[in-house]
Parts: sequence; structure tokens; C-alpha cells
Amino acid sequence: MSDSMLVRASRDGDQFHYLWAARHALQLLRPQSGLVAVTIEGAATSEFPGAAQVEVGDQLIDIAEYYGDTDLEHATLVRYMQLKHSTLRVDEVWQPSGLEKTIHGFAKRYAELQRRLPGVPLRERLEFWFVTNRTISAEFLEAIEDATAQRTARHPGNLRKLEAFTSLSGDELAAFCQMLRLDGSHDNYWTQRNILFQDVSGYLPDMDVDAPIRLKELVNRKALSESADNPSITKMDMLRELRTDEAQLFPAPCLINKIEQAIPRQHEDMIVRSIIEAAGVPVVVHADAGIGKSVFATNIGSNLPEGSVSLLYDCFGNGQYRSVTGYRHGHRIALVQLANELAALGLCHLLIPTLTADISAYMRAFMHRVRQAVSMLRAKNADALLCIIVDAADNAQMAAEEIGEPRSFVRDLLREPIPEGVRLVALCRPHRESLLDPPPHTLSLGLSAFTVGETAAHLHQKFPDASEHDVE
Repeated sequence: MSDSMLVRASRDGDQFHYLWAARHALQLLRPQSGLVAVTIEGAATSEFPGAAQVEVGDQLIDIAEYYGDTDLEHATLVRYMQLKHSTLRVDEVWQPSGLEKTIHGFAKRYAELQRRLPGVPLRERLEFWFVTNRTISAEFLEAIEDATAQRTARHPGNLRKLEAFTSLSGDELAAFCQMLRLDGSHDNYWTQRNILFQDVSGYLPDMDVDAPIRLKELVNRKALSESADNPSITKMDMLRELRTDEAQLFPAPCLINKIEQAIPRQHEDMIVRSIIEAAGVPVVVHADAGIGKSVFATNIGSNLPEGSVSLLYDCFGNGQYRSVTGYRHGHRIALVQLANELAALGLCHLLIPTLTADISAYMRAFMHRVRQAVSMLRAKNADALLCIIVDAADNAQMAAEEIGEPRSFVRDLLREPIPEGVRLVALCRPHRESLLDPPPHTLSLGLSAFTVGETAAHLHQKFPDASEHDVE
């Protein structure tokens, strides 16, 4: 075999390393993952703030994942990983001798970390991974299982090798083996590249062929000497490479304050029941100014079936909806906000805005996430609903038309096919309902003015001694 082929095979290993790391770093974008940093070529330099770092076994760590914190005293989980890729010997089984150096180094690192942090339950927080695209000896894996369970060894020779590699036995060996993960089921670097492109596309509204390349290059930079003092990749780093930031992920937060002691409306239950029963059709709730549309919008979610989720999108934004800095009517703003509120609940992928995506791409990406979310909700409770509520929908359309845009997001959203288990509600003033151009099958419901009794109850909250005359 030529020397050049050996060099090429080595380069394959580098690509496997960078692609695999880039894929795992995408977990930083999942709001509920708990992952705060991924380090490349060594452990985080902040494992022991203000003190010397542990160097034992550091050279074995190709990637480390930190959950909760990079400070080992406060981290909830730390995974140290060594990656090995084979091009020329992919069909050969990893034998114990090939794993000796890795397991020995991991065991020594664990012992040193125990010594440095005697009061920290490291056994509950650490994992040591060996990741490869080659099959690992089944007998050696069974020896690790037996050592973990402290049962009679099926392969005594392999158990003795494991004891020799770790310099541990009995309870101490069992504890270490509980943290040890040997995984030979991974795809080669070529497949890793294809999967990375697929994984990244799941976060974007349209295809960006450069985004996976930028993420891989980020990993590559963190593997170089220039990043020796900071080998960590954070969520901010990932967003920067994807040409966005936290503010663009949540561009239009709801500014409607929920009133804790809102007066129950006489026919509120009837309207909510109609919304629940409105399968497959959009609902428009209309009422004049001051009737309580926004308050009603905040109460819908509390009256839905158990396990349901409601999202309230605020088109008014405390009156800023017509200012350039406060626009809320666009697809890129509204659909990204709603999608990422779902993502924050762990119900779908983040939706990361791009400069090239058109409104159709945003709508497709959003509806895909809606279907993801309702499927997850209904997996837990078959009656659960996902209710999307758009308050002041008419204001969104007015703002769009003022700047020469024919359609706000809500016009298009009302005409999308509504998935099973999803309810869509838009609130507006009666004389502006036509601005929304709702489809013919839309269910239109009116919110009545306050009754005398409701007015009295509201007034007496602030002025307990108010008379009937005051109420009138």
C-alpha cells in the first residue's frame, strides 16, 4: 500500500472527526438539551476555574460535551469522547489490544478527577466514549457488561485484560465501567457529511449549502493551535456561523400582560367550546375596541383539553406594530417567533431565519414544525390540541398594506390546511374582518360587550364601595 494512500486514509479520519463534531454541536441549538459547550481536541479550559486543569488523559479527548456548565463542580453531565475512523480496515474488528491505550487513559483521568473533586458524585456525571465506524469485539463488550453488573464473567480472559487496562477491580471497576461507552455503530465520514447537510437543513427554512460547510470549518478552527486556550463551541458560536443571533430567533415576543383576576365572561366558555370543535377550519373572533379581545385571547389556553399548548402572537406590540423597528406582520418575524416558542417547549426544531428564504419557505418550515409539535402532544394525550392564537390580526394586515406589502403572515396562515389537532384563532375588530380575507369556510364568532354584572364585578375589584349608579 502506498504512503499516499495511508495519508489519505488519515485525512478521512480528520473529516470524520470534524463532521461528527459539527453534527453533535447542533444539539446546542435545542433549548431543552442542556448542552452548553462542545470542546474540540481536549477538555474545556474552565473545568476548574482559577486552578490548574487536569492534563491526564486530555490527549485522548477528541470531543467533550458539557451539560449544565463547563465547571465540573456544577456540570450535570460531561462526556469525554475519542473518535476513530477506519478507511482501510473498516471490516476488521476492534480487539481489546487496540482499545488498551484509550481505556487506560480514561481510567487515569477518572482517578485524577476523583482526587481533585472528592465531594462531587462524578460517577453520576461522567461518561467516557469510544466512537468508531468499526465493529468492536462482542466478547470484550460482554466483559464490560459483566464487570458493570459484577456477575460471573462470560469471558474471564477479557475481564483480566479490562482489569489490567484500568488497574481497577471489584466495585471500582464496576463504577468505571458504568461510565464507559464503546460504540462501533457509526457511519463513515462520507455518510456523516450527507447527514450533516440533512441535520442543518432541519433548522433552516430553505436549503443553505454553505451553512454545513461553515459549521464544519468552525470545528476545524477549534482544532487548531489558535484555539488552544478556548476549544469550546457554544450556542452563540453556532448561531454566528448560521448568520443569526438570539434576538432574531425571538423577534416579536408577546407584550400582552395576562390579567390574573380577569372577570369571567358570560359567553366565553361557549366561544372556547366552538374553537375546540372547529377541527380543520380557522376561527375569527371579532369584537369592537375595549370589549376584551386581548384578555380573552390570554384565557383560551387555560380552557383547552389536558395536555394542550396554546401560543399567543401579539400583532399590536403595545402600538409599535407600525414602526420600522417594531414590525410584526412579516412571515419571517411572526412565523419564526411562533416556531421558536414551540421549540423552547421541546416540541420541534428551532427555525433559524436566513436572508434568502421567501415567504413560501417560511410557511412550509413553520407548518412542518406545527405538525411535529402536535404529533408530540398527541403522543402523550390523544385529545390534546395545539392552539395558535393571533391577537390584533387586523393590525398586522394594516401594517403590511401601509408599506406596500399585499399580504401579512396571518392572511396566508388562515388559508393553510390546518393539521389534525391544531386550532387557529385570529382576533380582530368586526369592520376589519374583511382585511384578513378569510377563506369561505372560516368560523366567525362575536365577542359580546360587557354585561352590567361583568362591569360591576370589574369595577368593584378597584372600588369596592362603587354604587349601582357608578356601574351604570
